[in-house]
Amino acid sequence: MSANKQQIEFWSGGGGDYWVDKQFEMDTMLNPLGQKAIDSLHIQKGDSVLDVGCGTGTTTLLLSEKVGPEGKVTGLDISVPMLARTLELAIENNKTNISIINKDVQENELDEQYDHLFSRFGVMFFTDPITSFKNLKKSLKADGSFSFVCWQHPSKNPWHTKPLGILKKYFDLPPAQPRAPSPFAFEEKAYLEEILKSSGFSKYSIDDNQENIHLFPNKSSYDAAKDFMALNPIISNALQGMSDDEKEPIVTELAEVYESHKNSQGLEFESATWVVNASS
Repeated sequence: MSANKQQIEFWSGGGGDYWVDKQFEMDTMLNPLGQKAIDSLHIQKGDSVLDVGCGTGTTTLLLSEKVGPEGKVTGLDISVPMLARTLELAIENNKTNISIINKDVQENELDEQYDHLFSRFGVMFFTDPITSFKNLKKSLKADGSFSFVCWQHPSKNPWHTKPLGILKKYFDLPPAQPRAPSPFAFEEKAYLEEILKSSGFSKYSIDDNQENIHLFPNKSSYDAAKDFMALNPIISNALQGMSDDEKEPIVTELAEVYESHKNSQGLEFESATWVVNASS
């Protein structure tokens, strides 16, 4: 049985399907943050890049533009529906330099070596991050570079903590387990350093990035509240078994909070991320 069984089931099941359906909303929120990591890679035409946890393929497409037709980009993910969307996106945009791998890098080494590794919020869900990062490093050429972006502490990300505060009023959420697979697994800078050192990266930087982000453009506050509750795997699991009538007061109260953050671009919140760059 895979050590990542729960993550695989969520991202290849309803969670993955929902992210495909809400691709535009998620890209609006995450693209500016992911771009910081892409820009730090200094990608050249003809390079090969592995997009780790590529999701629905938007970053894979951006990377394919960077490497040009003579280069190649490989999207790696455990989510079958998300990888299917990545291939659709490649076909829609006539990209022949994109391929995909459905593999859990925690349990499998990769067959190729790449000039660069990249990830936009795709490396925080491993039950054994050191083994996973060791396997990723083995797939990196000797002079290659690895750049990824991940969330800092939830207290610095009110887009998460404000809705969570409302949800906790209605039911018991499982207590956050420090360093456990989750969007905030890498909130501690010291833990990131430990993972990078233990997996063989001798050179690295972990830079603080704080900027406002926009969520759920073109959505009512009510619909945005429903989407938020479905997109987070921890919250989605906690809501299983609740009827629509039971969820209604939660959605209504969350929508009131969202309304106070609404502007012409969607819902605006502060965010804090780490932009990590590493090499051998």
